[in-house]
Amino acid sequence: MKHLARFCRLIAGLVFICSGFLKLLSPVGTSLIIKEYLTAFHLGFMAPAAMVLGIALASLEFLTGVALLLRLRFAHAAWIALVLISAFTPLTLYLAVFNPIADCGCFGEAIHLTNWQTFFKNLILLPCTIIMFIGRHKVAEGERPVAEWIFVCLFALLAAAVLLQTFLWAPLAEFTAYKVGSEIKSAPVQSVAEQYETEFRYEKDGDVQTFTLDNLPDSTWTFVEAITTLKGEDADAADSDFLIEADGVDISAELLGQRKLLLMSIYHPDKFMQRHSLDEVYRIKKKADKQGLSFALASSGILEGMPDEIPVNRADVKLLMTLNRSNGGVTLLDEGVVIRKWPYVRAASESVNFCGDQDPELTLLMTVNRQRMSLGIVLVAFILLCLAKFRVFYKKKE
Repeated sequence: MKHLARFCRLIAGLVFICSGFLKLLSPVGTSLIIKEYLTAFHLGFMAPAAMVLGIALASLEFLTGVALLLRLRFAHAAWIALVLISAFTPLTLYLAVFNPIADCGCFGEAIHLTNWQTFFKNLILLPCTIIMFIGRHKVAEGERPVAEWIFVCLFALLAAAVLLQTFLWAPLAEFTAYKVGSEIKSAPVQSVAEQYETEFRYEKDGDVQTFTLDNLPDSTWTFVEAITTLKGEDADAADSDFLIEADGVDISAELLGQRKLLLMSIYHPDKFMQRHSLDEVYRIKKKADKQGLSFALASSGILEGMPDEIPVNRADVKLLMTLNRSNGGVTLLDEGVVIRKWPYVRAASESVNFCGDQDPELTLLMTVNRQRMSLGIVLVAFILLCLAKFRVFYKKKE
């Protein structure tokens, strides 16, 4: 029984760590999944808190997994794990039966499971957490609880460092079709109306519903977002959902054929305008011009007052959020290849050099190496904290 409990603790701990860490790598992607959950359960009024909820859930899962794996405040961790799995199991059963959303997002964007696969995964974890919970008092509590809490805080700081890196610089790793180094392909040249269909989400009194262009609601409803999807189940979304229009004309192929193109994406125009001004967009454009780069702006909505020399192209909000997680972030493309990305806070800084005279291939190589190094530093820090924990408490046992 002792060995079984230890095995269950290790399995549950590793699953929670992977689930939480992969969500932390993409807080915006996690917030999108949270929004889908809220919409599916008619809790659209909570959508503005999706980012906070996603970060809180990811951090809780990560720290719970660490506490289980390293036996830090194990009784507390066993309680949290049991509560989480007890909630997730019936939830995923509901998802599997009724399929309100296609992907539960349990492992962020790195690993995609069907709803039934997710349910069976939780069905395996549930007895593991029950066994841990029953035997939680048999696991000797540390004689230095303060030291255990300090280690929990150190792991929390590590999680915060991952988030800080993502928001202020660039994600440690990406798992989307638009990650650095990927080649974007435009859709085949056909009528946009033949390839795509657009749905519109409106909200009223906390209720979010989806409408078509022929069946729009009255003015008492508030517009939330427009979602453009590719028709046909056999279409490869990774290759053909890159659609940017100028006055209703598809210019995707034109943009993807350019050398050294700096593409600025604004997926929430209203929020962007509340925090920034169009002058800042103009400054980014001027900086791109000085560095010999082409510049294009894509937005999911209207940007009033933009000068004529910066045309506002239209794109789906989910495309823009996937392309660059920052609202107002810029992406360097070279003949359709994603070279590098900057969040808005970095792109607006005068000290940032987008590319300049540097060869795009060299910039891409440096970007990939920089991401690998940053991820490696985080993993090394995690391992060192684990070793430090074992060393500290092993010395106490002696």
